[in-house]
Amino acid sequence: MRQKLANHTPQAPHLVAHRGVPASMPGNTLIGFEAALQAGARYLELDVQLTADGVPVLYHDSDTLRMSGVAGGLLTRSLAQVKKLRASFPARFGDRFTNNPIPSLLEFCELLAVWPEVTAFVELKRASLIHFGRANMVDATVKILRAFGDQAVFISFDAAAMEYACWNHGVRIGWVLPEWNADNQVRAEAMAPNYLFCDTDILPEHDHDIWRGPWQWAVYVVDDPDQALAFSTRGIDLVETDRIVDMLQHPLLAKRARHG
Repeated sequence: MRQKLANHTPQAPHLVAHRGVPASMPGNTLIGFEAALQAGARYLELDVQLTADGVPVLYHDSDTLRMSGVAGGLLTRSLAQVKKLRASFPARFGDRFTNNPIPSLLEFCELLAVWPEVTAFVELKRASLIHFGRANMVDATVKILRAFGDQAVFISFDAAAMEYACWNHGVRIGWVLPEWNADNQVRAEAMAPNYLFCDTDILPEHDHDIWRGPWQWAVYVVDDPDQALAFSTRGIDLVETDRIVDMLQHPLLAKRARHG
Protein backbone atom coordinates (compact mmCIF):
# COMPACT_ATOMS: atom_id res chain seq x y z
CA MET A 1 0.00 0.00 0.00
CA ARG A 2 1.34 3.41 -0.88
CA GLN A 3 2.06 5.87 1.86
CA LYS A 4 0.25 9.19 1.78
CA LEU A 5 2.12 12.43 1.92
CA ALA A 6 -0.23 13.60 4.67
CA ASN A 7 1.14 10.88 6.95
CA HIS A 8 4.73 12.07 6.53
CA THR A 9 6.10 14.08 9.44
CA PRO A 10 8.48 16.71 8.04
CA GLN A 11 11.88 17.05 9.63
CA ALA A 12 15.29 18.09 8.45
CA PRO A 13 16.61 15.64 5.84
CA HIS A 14 19.76 13.62 6.14
CA LEU A 15 22.60 15.11 4.12
CA VAL A 16 24.67 12.86 1.88
CA ALA A 17 28.22 13.92 1.03
CA HIS A 18 28.19 13.52 -2.75
CA ARG A 19 31.67 12.16 -3.66
CA GLY A 20 33.05 13.72 -0.46
CA VAL A 21 33.66 17.46 -0.72
CA PRO A 22 34.04 17.99 -4.49
CA ALA A 23 33.56 21.74 -4.17
CA SER A 24 36.97 22.00 -2.49
CA MET A 25 38.78 18.70 -3.18
CA PRO A 26 38.74 16.11 -5.97
CA GLY A 27 35.77 13.80 -5.61
CA ASN A 28 35.94 10.13 -4.67
CA THR A 29 39.15 10.51 -2.68
CA LEU A 30 40.03 9.50 0.85
CA ILE A 31 41.00 13.05 1.81
CA GLY A 32 37.62 14.28 0.60
CA PHE A 33 35.65 11.66 2.48
CA GLU A 34 37.73 12.21 5.62
CA ALA A 35 36.96 15.94 5.42
CA ALA A 36 33.24 15.21 5.05
CA LEU A 37 33.27 12.85 8.02
CA GLN A 38 35.17 15.28 10.20
CA ALA A 39 32.58 17.94 9.32
CA GLY A 40 29.81 15.70 10.63
CA ALA A 41 28.60 13.77 7.56
CA ARG A 42 26.92 10.48 8.35
CA TYR A 43 26.07 9.52 4.77
CA LEU A 44 28.55 9.29 1.90
CA GLU A 45 28.07 8.65 -1.81
CA LEU A 46 30.92 7.27 -3.91
CA ASP A 47 31.44 6.00 -7.45
CA VAL A 48 33.06 2.68 -8.27
CA GLN A 49 34.60 1.37 -11.48
CA LEU A 50 36.56 -1.86 -12.08
CA THR A 51 40.15 -2.05 -13.25
CA ALA A 52 41.14 -4.43 -16.04
CA ASP A 53 42.05 -7.07 -13.45
CA GLY A 54 38.66 -6.76 -11.74
CA VAL A 55 39.53 -4.60 -8.73
CA PRO A 56 36.94 -2.02 -7.61
CA VAL A 57 38.38 1.50 -7.36
CA LEU A 58 36.84 4.87 -6.54
CA TYR A 59 36.48 6.69 -9.85
CA HIS A 60 33.60 8.41 -11.61
CA ASP A 61 34.60 8.48 -15.28
CA SER A 62 35.63 5.59 -17.46
CA ASP A 63 38.14 7.94 -19.11
CA THR A 64 41.11 9.19 -17.09
CA LEU A 65 41.61 12.63 -18.62
CA ARG A 66 39.32 14.76 -16.44
CA MET A 67 40.33 13.35 -13.06
CA SER A 68 43.93 12.36 -13.71
CA GLY A 69 45.02 14.60 -16.58
CA VAL A 70 46.11 11.58 -18.63
CA ALA A 71 44.34 10.50 -21.78
CA GLY A 72 43.05 6.95 -21.99
CA GLY A 73 40.62 4.51 -20.47
CA LEU A 74 40.38 3.41 -16.86
CA LEU A 75 38.79 0.03 -17.50
CA THR A 76 41.68 -1.21 -19.62
CA ARG A 77 44.29 -0.42 -16.95
CA SER A 78 45.31 -2.86 -14.24
CA LEU A 79 45.23 -1.84 -10.59
CA ALA A 80 49.00 -1.35 -10.68
CA GLN A 81 48.63 1.00 -13.65
CA VAL A 82 45.73 2.89 -12.06
CA LYS A 83 47.78 3.39 -8.91
CA LYS A 84 50.34 5.29 -10.98
CA LEU A 85 47.66 7.86 -11.84
CA ARG A 86 46.47 10.60 -9.50
CA ALA A 87 43.06 11.85 -8.43
CA SER A 88 43.93 15.50 -8.92
CA PHE A 89 41.30 17.03 -11.24
CA PRO A 90 43.98 19.33 -12.72
CA ALA A 91 41.64 21.46 -14.85
CA ARG A 92 39.88 22.57 -11.69
CA PHE A 93 42.52 22.43 -8.97
CA GLY A 94 45.77 22.89 -10.88
CA ASP A 95 48.70 21.22 -9.12
CA ARG A 96 47.19 21.32 -5.57
CA PHE A 97 46.49 17.58 -5.49
CA THR A 98 49.21 16.12 -7.71
CA ASN A 99 50.14 13.57 -5.02
CA ASN A 100 46.55 12.51 -4.28
CA PRO A 101 46.20 8.76 -4.98
CA ILE A 102 43.25 6.93 -6.48
CA PRO A 103 41.85 4.74 -3.70
CA SER A 104 40.67 1.20 -4.10
CA LEU A 105 37.32 0.25 -2.60
CA LEU A 106 39.22 -1.84 -0.06
CA GLU A 107 41.17 1.23 1.06
CA PHE A 108 37.92 3.16 1.40
CA CYS A 109 36.63 0.36 3.62
CA GLU A 110 39.52 0.91 6.00
CA LEU A 111 38.18 4.44 6.50
CA LEU A 112 34.57 3.27 6.74
CA ALA A 113 35.51 0.80 9.47
CA VAL A 114 36.56 3.70 11.71
CA TRP A 115 33.07 5.24 11.37
CA PRO A 116 30.58 2.43 12.13
CA GLU A 117 27.64 4.86 12.32
CA VAL A 118 28.19 6.03 8.73
CA THR A 119 26.28 4.74 5.71
CA ALA A 120 27.99 4.58 2.31
CA PHE A 121 25.98 4.64 -0.91
CA VAL A 122 28.21 2.83 -3.38
CA GLU A 123 27.31 3.62 -6.97
CA LEU A 124 28.24 0.97 -9.51
CA LYS A 125 28.98 2.85 -12.72
CA ARG A 126 27.29 1.67 -15.88
CA ALA A 127 30.48 1.73 -17.96
CA SER A 128 31.98 -1.02 -15.79
CA LEU A 129 28.70 -2.95 -15.55
CA ILE A 130 28.55 -3.07 -19.34
CA HIS A 131 32.26 -3.74 -19.91
CA PHE A 132 32.71 -6.47 -17.29
CA GLY A 133 29.15 -7.73 -16.95
CA ARG A 134 26.66 -7.00 -14.19
CA ALA A 135 27.26 -10.17 -12.21
CA ASN A 136 31.04 -9.77 -12.25
CA MET A 137 30.95 -6.19 -11.01
CA VAL A 138 28.27 -6.74 -8.40
CA ASP A 139 30.00 -9.85 -7.10
CA ALA A 140 33.36 -8.07 -6.87
CA THR A 141 31.97 -5.15 -4.86
CA VAL A 142 29.75 -7.26 -2.61
CA LYS A 143 32.73 -9.46 -1.76
CA ILE A 144 34.57 -6.45 -0.35
CA LEU A 145 31.63 -4.74 1.33
CA ARG A 146 29.67 -7.70 2.71
CA ALA A 147 31.43 -7.44 6.07
CA PHE A 148 29.97 -3.95 6.55
CA GLY A 149 26.36 -5.14 6.45
CA ASP A 150 23.86 -2.29 6.41
CA GLN A 151 26.64 0.30 6.36
CA ALA A 152 26.88 -0.27 2.62
CA VAL A 153 24.04 0.37 0.18
CA PHE A 154 24.56 -0.53 -3.47
CA ILE A 155 23.11 1.97 -5.93
CA SER A 156 23.08 2.34 -9.70
CA PHE A 157 21.18 3.71 -12.68
CA ASP A 158 21.19 0.10 -13.91
CA ALA A 159 18.01 -1.47 -12.53
CA ALA A 160 18.98 -5.01 -13.57
CA ALA A 161 22.25 -4.77 -11.63
CA MET A 162 20.37 -3.72 -8.50
CA GLU A 163 17.86 -6.51 -8.90
CA TYR A 164 20.73 -8.99 -9.24
CA ALA A 165 22.43 -7.58 -6.14
CA CYS A 166 19.25 -7.85 -4.08
CA TRP A 167 18.08 -11.25 -5.29
CA ASN A 168 21.48 -12.97 -5.28
CA HIS A 169 23.20 -11.31 -2.33
CA GLY A 170 20.39 -9.93 -0.16
CA VAL A 171 22.10 -6.53 0.15
CA ARG A 172 20.40 -3.17 0.53
CA ILE A 173 19.94 -1.37 -2.77
CA GLY A 174 19.00 1.99 -4.24
CA TRP A 175 17.91 2.68 -7.79
CA VAL A 176 18.97 5.96 -9.38
CA LEU A 177 16.09 6.88 -11.68
CA PRO A 178 17.22 7.51 -15.28
CA GLU A 179 13.94 9.32 -15.97
CA TRP A 180 10.52 9.87 -14.45
CA ASN A 181 7.84 7.87 -16.26
CA ALA A 182 5.10 5.31 -15.69
CA ASP A 183 7.27 2.35 -16.74
CA ASN A 184 9.89 3.22 -14.16
CA GLN A 185 7.23 3.56 -11.48
CA VAL A 186 6.05 0.03 -12.24
CA ARG A 187 9.63 -1.25 -12.11
CA ALA A 188 10.30 0.55 -8.83
CA GLU A 189 7.20 -0.98 -7.26
CA ALA A 190 8.27 -4.45 -8.42
CA MET A 191 11.86 -3.97 -7.30
CA ALA A 192 10.94 -2.36 -3.95
CA PRO A 193 14.43 -0.92 -3.35
CA ASN A 194 15.45 0.50 -0.01
CA TYR A 195 16.11 3.86 -1.67
CA LEU A 196 15.10 5.73 -4.80
CA PHE A 197 17.48 8.45 -5.97
CA CYS A 198 16.23 11.24 -8.23
CA ASP A 199 17.78 14.25 -9.93
CA THR A 200 16.02 17.38 -8.69
CA ASP A 201 15.57 18.39 -12.35
CA ILE A 202 13.15 15.51 -13.00
CA LEU A 203 11.36 15.37 -9.65
CA PRO A 204 7.68 16.27 -10.20
CA GLU A 205 6.58 19.73 -9.21
CA HIS A 206 3.53 18.54 -7.27
CA ASP A 207 3.79 16.46 -4.11
CA HIS A 208 0.94 14.14 -5.06
CA ASP A 209 2.90 13.01 -8.14
CA ILE A 210 5.84 11.69 -6.08
CA TRP A 211 5.59 7.92 -5.88
CA ARG A 212 5.02 6.45 -2.44
CA GLY A 213 6.31 3.04 -1.50
CA PRO A 214 8.56 1.11 0.89
CA TRP A 215 11.62 3.10 -0.16
CA GLN A 216 13.21 6.26 1.14
CA TRP A 217 13.65 9.12 -1.32
CA ALA A 218 16.99 10.78 -1.99
CA VAL A 219 17.51 13.75 -4.31
CA TYR A 220 20.65 15.27 -5.84
CA VAL A 221 22.45 17.68 -5.94
CA VAL A 222 21.38 20.46 -3.52
CA ASP A 223 23.81 23.03 -2.13
CA ASP A 224 21.36 25.45 -0.50
CA PRO A 225 20.27 24.73 3.12
CA ASP A 226 16.80 26.22 2.73
CA GLN A 227 16.17 24.21 -0.41
CA ALA A 228 17.30 21.05 1.39
CA LEU A 229 14.90 21.74 4.26
CA ALA A 230 12.07 22.40 1.81
CA PHE A 231 12.50 18.92 0.32
CA SER A 232 11.75 17.35 3.71
CA THR A 233 8.19 18.73 3.54
CA ARG A 234 7.77 16.79 0.29
CA GLY A 235 8.58 13.41 1.79
CA ILE A 236 12.25 13.44 0.77
CA ASP A 237 14.46 11.77 3.38
CA LEU A 238 17.96 12.34 2.03
CA VAL A 239 19.60 15.16 0.10
CA GLU A 240 22.94 14.82 -1.68
CA THR A 241 25.20 17.84 -1.64
CA ASP A 242 28.58 18.88 -3.00
CA ARG A 243 29.02 21.30 -0.08
CA ILE A 244 28.53 19.15 2.98
CA VAL A 245 30.86 21.29 5.13
CA ASP A 246 28.92 24.49 4.39
CA MET A 247 25.52 22.81 4.62
CA LEU A 248 26.25 21.44 8.09
CA GLN A 249 26.69 24.98 9.35
CA HIS A 250 22.90 25.23 9.33
CA PRO A 251 21.70 24.34 12.87
CA LEU A 252 18.74 22.16 11.82
CA LEU A 253 20.80 20.15 9.33
CA ALA A 254 23.64 19.80 11.84
CA LYS A 255 21.24 18.60 14.52
CA ARG A 256 19.80 16.01 12.16
CA ALA A 257 23.29 14.72 11.39
CA ARG A 258 24.17 14.48 15.09
CA HIS A 259 21.01 12.73 16.24
CA GLY A 260 20.00 10.70 13.22
